[in-house]
Amino acid sequence: MDPSAPATGRIAAREARHRAARRQQATAAIIGAIVLLAAGGAVAAVVLRPASASPPMLRADALAPASAFVPGTRAIASSAVAGIAEAGRPATITVSAVGDMIFDRQVKTLISTAGGAAPLSAVAAHLRAADVTIGNLESPLSTGGVKNAAKDVTFRGDPRGVQGLAASGFDLLSMANNHVLDYGPDALADTVATLDAHGIAHTGAGANRDAAWKPAVVKRDGATVAYLAFSQILPPGFVATASKAGLAQGRNNADAVTAAIRSAKKRYDYVIVSFHWGVEYQDDANAAQVRDAHAAIDAGADMVLAHHPHVIQAVEYYKNRLIAYSLGDFVFDHYSRKTGEAFVLDAQLGPDGVAGVKVTPVYLNRYGKPSFVTGKDASAILGRLKSISAKRGTLVSIDASSATVTP
Repeated sequence: MDPSAPATGRIAAREARHRAARRQQATAAIIGAIVLLAAGGAVAAVVLRPASASPPMLRADALAPASAFVPGTRAIASSAVAGIAEAGRPATITVSAVGDMIFDRQVKTLISTAGGAAPLSAVAAHLRAADVTIGNLESPLSTGGVKNAAKDVTFRGDPRGVQGLAASGFDLLSMANNHVLDYGPDALADTVATLDAHGIAHTGAGANRDAAWKPAVVKRDGATVAYLAFSQILPPGFVATASKAGLAQGRNNADAVTAAIRSAKKRYDYVIVSFHWGVEYQDDANAAQVRDAHAAIDAGADMVLAHHPHVIQAVEYYKNRLIAYSLGDFVFDHYSRKTGEAFVLDAQLGPDGVAGVKVTPVYLNRYGKPSFVTGKDASAILGRLKSISAKRGTLVSIDASSATVTP
């Protein structure tokens, strides 16, 4: 589909893919059951549904084992009765997550010569195959606004960059970061309008505090996913108030953050939280990051997906939930080998926790364009992630050009 198509068309296309996948799963389950019955297998009952009926949700315990999970694709049920829904338990969904994305500087140069979809073109197919795709939008998308003269580094991304976001299937974007007001509230308003027009939900910044703190919500296979985003990097004047545009404050605001997570967990099946935090260019998460990530999980978050350091940091299992302390940069021009190394994180999010976690490394070229890497390039990225994650008690098992993550 044309990434510049109206939001309703893009959403309809994705839902059509999901319906087709569910039909395939239900059909496979029924066929498998019939085979088992013919062979004398002990299957108590199989409910046959007419072709016009909505296919049931998969049971969480009927999903394929983690080793069978293909990143960015729906897991295939291994049980003959997998097509029968389990009452009271939401469907397991697939999530793809990435780090910081800007559409300024050399990325803007690439867009001007190759078009808005160019920065993400090498990874778009992988990302859009997931049920839910998540990232951090580090630059406003606007041609207007007034530059913040008090800041040394400011971004204003080419609005055509949204074409790449849409083509990659991004469902949820964080805007809680230290560049969201680089060109003031007008550029922020332009960004919100652009994302809304393309059906991309967003959170973490807005016209006032209520807008900034409102969770972005999507529904997949009947399961609801709420997304909250907070920044711990707070330039002067960037925090949203009741009457002023800005971001959701995450630093020195733990009670409000955990209250927002608990509130979302009461209403929605899954809660994913992003933090913009940490110390730039440091491999290891600091004590404050660990404390706040654990507090978010304790409050009800199922995943914590973070960014800002411009390098990758550890992944960690905590209470069967997953924390990525820094996903690194993803669409971002850079000036060192280390800042060009990042990864796509794929996972299965289910009612019993996070499983099937896989990491696929990417390298960003001089224009900030990510591409998947193999061989020595992949080994360098995965080896570093394995080393720093071991400090958090997490095993990263490398297999050629990807890795699995287990407690």
